[in-house]
Amino acid sequence: MATLRERVTAPAHLDVPTPVGGLTFRPATMADLPEVHGIALESAAVDEPHAHPSTEDFMHRLSTEGLDPERDTVVGIDAEGHVHAYAIVIPVPTRDTAARVILGGSVRPAHRGRGIGRRMLAWQTGRARQHLAGLDLDLPGAIDLTAPQGSSTLALAAHAGLHPVRTWLDMQVVLDDADAPGRRSGPPLPEGLVLRAATVADVEPMRAAKNDAFRDHWGSQPMVEADWRGYLTAEKSRLDLSRVVVDEHGDVLAFTVVESDPGAFAARGRSFGYLHWVGVVRRARGRGLAPLVLGATLDAVRDAGLSAASLEVDAENPSGAVALYERFGFVAGTATITTSMAL
Repeated sequence: MATLRERVTAPAHLDVPTPVGGLTFRPATMADLPEVHGIALESAAVDEPHAHPSTEDFMHRLSTEGLDPERDTVVGIDAEGHVHAYAIVIPVPTRDTAARVILGGSVRPAHRGRGIGRRMLAWQTGRARQHLAGLDLDLPGAIDLTAPQGSSTLALAAHAGLHPVRTWLDMQVVLDDADAPGRRSGPPLPEGLVLRAATVADVEPMRAAKNDAFRDHWGSQPMVEADWRGYLTAEKSRLDLSRVVVDEHGDVLAFTVVESDPGAFAARGRSFGYLHWVGVVRRARGRGLAPLVLGATLDAVRDAGLSAASLEVDAENPSGAVALYERFGFVAGTATITTSMAL
């Protein structure tokens, strides 16, 4: 296989999108975050009502290692300077088995149907191609866009040549009603292992565990230290509810990473903890650690007074994660779809 630089065609120069639908475009700045967040909230209310994007979510994206806001973002503004659309191009900074570029963005619902999204997406795919064409790597390349099932964004993606490749299920277990699953004693913890709450000292060992545990999961690439630490030290991060299983050497063998954002409770209709990651390193699989660490996490979420736990899972996860979550009472709800263009 030739390198990406040899395989991928990309525009030598790429301007921001030309005006359309009453909007002009420019790179985004940190000052745009409040209006961008407002667009995300309005869009979620239409496309994904249970979701509630936070400003921290956008801070994570803008701080991704290797992302240049001047070249990798645009906002669409009206004559008064108000933002009504945004787009971001995120090059995944690690490329062990593939080089991936992730596209994100939205158009305020009241401004849809004017060609704005299509024009921004054309700019995004051009910029993504530039990222991939700059790599002297003999690896598969892909441009990915994920959106709620049935949303207009997926129609735009299909028009741009991105095709569905993965389905992600939103799953939830309610912990505070009469029919909620109770505490599970489960099998004993294997000798020499300790199951406990995560601490700040575990952040880097948890990253090593995450990178190993997810190495064989679709689309996953190792996370760099800055991006991982950004998630685990964010305001909505709940290390006190997250759990780790460590061995006698202090290595993390299994883990959960829990977040809880009170601002998102109303959208879901109850308080909840979000299990961002649940993983077991490959050398420790088959020892029953996944149900142990998951059960302990749900107990912690319940003890914290939160009424539910939610997560998102690959519907085709080869490790049997969906079945595990169902055994703990999780029920699948809405879905999001990842579309992709292979290069």
